[in-house]
Amino acid sequence: MKGAITTNFRGIRALVMHGDDVNRDTLVNVLGRLGLDVTVLAPDALPADSLPHCDVLLFDADENVLVPCPSSQGTDIPTIALIGHETPSRLARVLGRRCDSHILKPIRSMGVFTALILAVNGHRQRLRSERELDALRQRLSGRREVMKAVLRLMSLFGIDEDTAYERLRQEAMDRRVPIEDAARDWLGPLPAGGRIRERKRMSGKA
Repeated sequence: MKGAITTNFRGIRALVMHGDDVNRDTLVNVLGRLGLDVTVLAPDALPADSLPHCDVLLFDADENVLVPCPSSQGTDIPTIALIGHETPSRLARVLGRRCDSHILKPIRSMGVFTALILAVNGHRQRLRSERELDALRQRLSGRREVMKAVLRLMSLFGIDEDTAYERLRQEAMDRRVPIEDAARDWLGPLPAGGRIRERKRMSGKA
């Protein structure tokens, strides 16, 4: 994993969605000792339109309640499932919620810190991987547009691939824009008359 591993959770806001029982009491007590600022919410008291703001969510996967996915609200936070019964339907809820870690019931002091370590750091790594993948997709999309623009220049001006690419690159430099932007301009509709003549002149054609 890139970067330092987070092990200090002091001041982190934790939302515990669990009914009032010994499991919740134990969990809240352990989280408090670890320095987290804990808010408790019964599953049936969940607001219909939003999730209270928090940095990490711990929810009872045994309760058949719709836990709003934070990503649907423009956020994405580490999520820990509290599992008492390993039935397929309940585990499907855990998978559907894209949980980053879990704690098995009955909840004890041991295991809570480990779950936090895995959830917070694993979540951060997942977000980093998703950003890197999005950036790669954008680069690949840009390269495809550049290639299409090069083919269009070759067709319009009867030049070879290397010359077309060099002239596209030079145009981007002259306009001080990324080559992908220059390529998108060439891939748009070309007005008749002056603009085409201007581009032909820029491309070295009469």
